[in-house]
Amino acid sequence: AAAKPVAAKPAAAKPAAKAPAAKPAAKEPVEDVIRAIKLPHEIEAEKQVQSEAAAGAGKSAEPQASEKATTAQSVPPVSAAPKTGSLPTTKAAVAQARNRVFGSYAPEPEPSEAAVKRRVARERALNSKPALGRTAQVIVALVFPLLTLIAAIRLVATPAFLALSYGRPGFPSDSFGFTDSERLTYGSYGVDYLNNFAGPEYLAGLKLSTGSSMFTEGEVQHMVDVKNLIGFAYILGAVLAVILIIGVWYLAKRYAGGVRRALFSGAILALAGIAALAVSAIVGWDNFFTQFHALFFSDGTWTFNVSDTLIRLYPEQYWLDSAIGIAVLVLATIVAVLISCWPTGRRREAARLRQEARAFGIGN
Repeated sequence: AAAKPVAAKPAAAKPAAKAPAAKPAAKEPVEDVIRAIKLPHEIEAEKQVQSEAAAGAGKSAEPQASEKATTAQSVPPVSAAPKTGSLPTTKAAVAQARNRVFGSYAPEPEPSEAAVKRRVARERALNSKPALGRTAQVIVALVFPLLTLIAAIRLVATPAFLALSYGRPGFPSDSFGFTDSERLTYGSYGVDYLNNFAGPEYLAGLKLSTGSSMFTEGEVQHMVDVKNLIGFAYILGAVLAVILIIGVWYLAKRYAGGVRRALFSGAILALAGIAALAVSAIVGWDNFFTQFHALFFSDGTWTFNVSDTLIRLYPEQYWLDSAIGIAVLVLATIVAVLISCWPTGRRREAARLRQEARAFGIGN
């Protein structure tokens, strides 16, 4: 009998080899992600290709291929982005890349070295002061308080202020017989002598109604000393006025806003000075009056009896009124200057515009 073929045993299934573990997908470079972004004109081109393909489905493949190639050529390719390490960092390069994305290919040129130097020179011209600008400002700021004080003294040393002081309520009357009209007449002689060019005989020749001399020899000498002091103050004021005019003219021509800043600083300085003097006078008027006379006059030349003509015509109350009048005039001037020269934003901007015009050679 024929031997039956032995049925082959099925081979034992070997365990399937373990598939290698899937490696994590490598991150796409940022440049690839950017290149994968389709721009609006590329999307429109693809839509147009699809519509043309659907419309011309009956045409042969060759014309379709040619049409696709033509359409593909009409779509501008997206240029590959540069490597991360070679990205440009200049402002001009960044602006050029931005313009390329948004459809404008006009590059912004990098400013030349000469242009940068000119720009720096202009900025320095705008921010720097002229050679004598700071000096002129300091001089004007120091001259302004002194000139204001001298002008106030000149306005107080007048017969008009004497009449105003005599006529105010509470002014003490003369206890030795001068009437108000006689007092004003005789007192006006003394004030006029301080402001005219007459010699000591102007006062030495004055007589009372009784025929006696109005002023003693000591009183006349004291008035001469006062006149010399007042005259020196007037001469100093004239010199300071010339200096102030020159300083203001220089600042107005060379440094926009310099006059306003100098006068504002001078007003603050004058305000501080008048405040210090006012505190000294209020705390102790007698001591202030004594120290003032001791500063400008020799001992024994400015003290008199209450019955002497100078004391009867110019009592202590008159000097107190004069000090108040001078303070009021100086304060009024300071307030006017502070209001007109206060550093507001509009004034600073106007000064900068004028300075820019001068630096760039525009206007005067």
